[in-house]
Amino acid sequence: MLAIRARLQNAEKLKDFLKKRSLLDKNHTLMRRNLFIYFPIAGNASKKTLRSKDFKEKLVELGASLSKMEFEAVREKKELVIPKDGERFSKSYDILGNIAVIDATGSAARALASRIMAENKGVGTVLRKGGPISGKYRTRKHIYVMGRRNYISTYKENGSLFRFDVRKTFFSSRLAFERKRITSISKDGEKVIVMFAGVGPFAIELAKSHRSSNIIAIELNKSACGYMEENIRLNKVGNVVVECGDARKKAKKYAGFADRVIMPLPTSSMEFLNALSTVAAKVCIVHLYSFSGNEEPFKDLKEKVHAFFFSKRRSVKFIGERIARPYSAREVEVVIDFIIS
Repeated sequence: MLAIRARLQNAEKLKDFLKKRSLLDKNHTLMRRNLFIYFPIAGNASKKTLRSKDFKEKLVELGASLSKMEFEAVREKKELVIPKDGERFSKSYDILGNIAVIDATGSAARALASRIMAENKGVGTVLRKGGPISGKYRTRKHIYVMGRRNYISTYKENGSLFRFDVRKTFFSSRLAFERKRITSISKDGEKVIVMFAGVGPFAIELAKSHRSSNIIAIELNKSACGYMEENIRLNKVGNVVVECGDARKKAKKYAGFADRVIMPLPTSSMEFLNALSTVAAKVCIVHLYSFSGNEEPFKDLKEKVHAFFFSKRRSVKFIGERIARPYSAREVEVVIDFIIS
């Protein structure tokens, strides 16, 4: 992307010059950096034209002259957020209905929050991540940044409504596609167990689309169980039973019950293979989520699943695999679909 770099004292004069000759690119925002302003140039302008004697300012390639973050701000026509020394900043964020969650600190957090609220009228609160996900309930600290001081999200997904406290429960909007995918391939009348059900997104979306199915949602976190029961009422589904407790202990109650099992706990789902073996019917479809390295992300996981069920004298047929979402520079969250028989 070509641009003219002008000193601040010459900026207005140059801007008028570019406008009169239709050389200013209106699809991209201008950029101020230190004592200079960069004017993006329209794509139909040739370098020969821009190097005429009328131009005394420097012609530059923006991609080479600016940092990656600065260049993307110009290209996307968005206000630039530049963190100061010692501040944390990530341009990615999550919108959970009325709440946006960012990963930034200091002035960068306030600038990003202001931009998010301006661009998303439904967002009334911006919080920032106050630490990593941790503990047996996989929760994290959230710190207030801007808007109404509120921690209760009201979030819509795939036609369903969910309420939850972001501080006390785990919820990932980035698994929306997975919830829709599993709902679409499930059949009416199935007996389904959702382990680690959280506030109920997998169970409730499945229940709404398959009213004749019988769904057991198991969750250890009492706060999440409370919100799941509220969400069941909000979505008017009567075919979900909430079981609050450890999936390993609850499995005994539902021995041989499940035609389908969903296991969305990527940190430790492999530790619950015994519980899976207990609840699985003679033929059972399983959707198991796990974190894995970027290189050959499915191989080790599938070998472990196969070895476990071989020891139980049961066969496994793998029917699907996909990367559900990137998680870090070295890890992805994957899901494998398989049939136990």
